[in-house]
Amino acid sequence: MVTSMSKPTKDDAKIFLKIMEIATADENYRKATRWVFEELNVKDYDEFKAQHPRGSEGYRNFQSFATYGELIGTLINRELLSEDLIFDLYGDMFWDKIGPIAQGMRKDFGMARLYENYEVCAKKYLAWAEKNPPKVK
Repeated sequence: MVTSMSKPTKDDAKIFLKIMEIATADENYRKATRWVFEELNVKDYDEFKAQHPRGSEGYRNFQSFATYGELIGTLINRELLSEDLIFDLYGDMFWDKIGPIAQGMRKDFGMARLYENYEVCAKKYLAWAEKNPPKVK
């Protein structure tokens, strides 16, 4: 696993702002994000498949959101973007909702690496959170 990066730089901020600009300009991504926050409520992959089969709007929303998480995770894991910057804003990036579904998809599709950077990033968050307590109590 990659070690923690140094303090975020202005270049990190520029990269992240560019990613956010692209993501927030995409209506499909905005819709997917709202869906994850407001509607995604399943306990496991089997329940997800039953409620949101391939080709459904829910399935597409999941894919859009999880792909964004994988992109962010890849940049962090390759030390191209500061984990401090992302974790301070997003926390664990909602892996608690996404993880069980992503792990089920890996098995179902036989794709052991599907969303692996997203998961590694979420695990890194746990160590980061221990070293960075909440600023407001």
